Amino acid sequence: MNVHIQHYLEQLRAESEDLISMFCYGREDLSPSSSLNGYSTNDGSDAKKAKKGPAPRLQEELCLVCGDRASGYHYNALTCEGCKGFFRRSVTKNAVYCCKFGHACEMDMYMRRKCQECRLKKCLAVGMRPECVVPENQCAMKRKEKKAQKERDKQQTSPAVSTTDSIRNEVLEMMTCDPPPHADSAFFFQQLLPEKLLAENRARNIPPLTHNQLAVIYKLIWYQDGYEQPSEEDLRRIMTSPDENESPHDVSFRHITEITILTVQLIVEFAKGLPAFTRIPQEDQITLLKACSSEVMMLRMARRYDAASDSIFFANNRSYTRDSYKMAGMADNIEDLLHFCRQMYSMTVDNVEYALITAIVIFSDRPGLEEAELVEAIQSYYIDTLRIYILNRHGGDSKSLVFFAKLLSILTELRTLGNQNAEMCFSLKLKNRRLPRFLEEIWDVHSVPPTVQSHLQATQALKAGHCSTATTTSTTDNGNSENGGENTSA
Repeated sequence: MNVHIQHYLEQLRAESEDLISMFCYGREDLSPSSSLNGYSTNDGSDAKKAKKGPAPRLQEELCLVCGDRASGYHYNALTCEGCKGFFRRSVTKNAVYCCKFGHACEMDMYMRRKCQECRLKKCLAVGMRPECVVPENQCAMKRKEKKAQKERDKQQTSPAVSTTDSIRNEVLEMMTCDPPPHADSAFFFQQLLPEKLLAENRARNIPPLTHNQLAVIYKLIWYQDGYEQPSEEDLRRIMTSPDENESPHDVSFRHITEITILTVQLIVEFAKGLPAFTRIPQEDQITLLKACSSEVMMLRMARRYDAASDSIFFANNRSYTRDSYKMAGMADNIEDLLHFCRQMYSMTVDNVEYALITAIVIFSDRPGLEEAELVEAIQSYYIDTLRIYILNRHGGDSKSLVFFAKLLSILTELRTLGNQNAEMCFSLKLKNRRLPRFLEEIWDVHSVPPTVQSHLQATQALKAGHCSTATTTSTTDNGNSENGGENTSA
């Protein structure tokens, strides 16, 4: 496995609240209170004010090391998940860091990713104790024993309860959501499905959404709206003036990749808010996030599509046309992407349907899942919720079933677009056009996509056959030329 990926996966295992966010240049925390302002030079309180997302909790305890939201006492000090994981890794690896800024950095949420030496010194200064860190081999043994115990528990399960029923019951428990505040939800659901429409649906015997399904929808919309836009500060940071040595192509490439990074970070935060997501194994969370991020990004692009200009408005409200992608050297798949956006636009997909189809994409079957059946069962819950919502929204006639089937069919299109994105990333690598490390790691640019492998093999075989033919032809031509020369001489 690539050294970078192995290193980041070790980080992810240590920090249950952070997951994929650590791929970003050592940026180790994307808690709901700081996720959108990780690049900020402000302190933690300013970050909380500036962020867009679910309302922060009052009187939060802060990490003694960096000022982010604390998750508890770790190794004898009140810290966030990021500093806990950083300290554990530093101790287990006997890491030696070197400060580049004078060995006296003031530690905050910005500097924690800039200076590891001063961060480690601050960890020790606030009371974190190296002797409290459990060695990695013991952690591995515990994980192995826990997995073995889980297998034993499965085998001892009463035969009266089938595995399928057991998983279904587990999913129902995982998906249970607290009911939303009545004042908010009453207006929300009235706007969503007016009472007159619901009465007509009852008369047609259309199954209503359960109270929990309504609560799940409310939560999805809350997170979808909350993590729709990056902070103004992050947007200002990426829209800086170009350097003197930057060409227009480089500027376009940088803008697109940086807005993509912000978008993927928001996708991670949305996923972490999904009912049941944080209840599946951490390795499966990582697998799903790495696999789905490009597909969910396509869905977000479709939501931001402007039919009048046939372009996509990203979070910075800047129009990105096919020419923008061509300028950045990323035009390989833009026509397919715009076609997908036009298709979604023509279907008039609403916010609830977007949120549910996004959840369905996130919980899709992926290679390497430890709990594939559990993930599939969670996805089934979201699919059933989408089906019932569409029946109620569209009146339950045959057209609503066609719409439901058509909406599910985009999963195949998204998988194709995701594969095309992998191919484009690989082709950029071949052109020495380096993606930011965050995108390289989360999209596994270091590995050759299977579709690219087969294409390269076919191309190489074709070239080999062509070269063989060309060599034979060349030899024959040379022979004729030589003979012709001899005849002329004679």
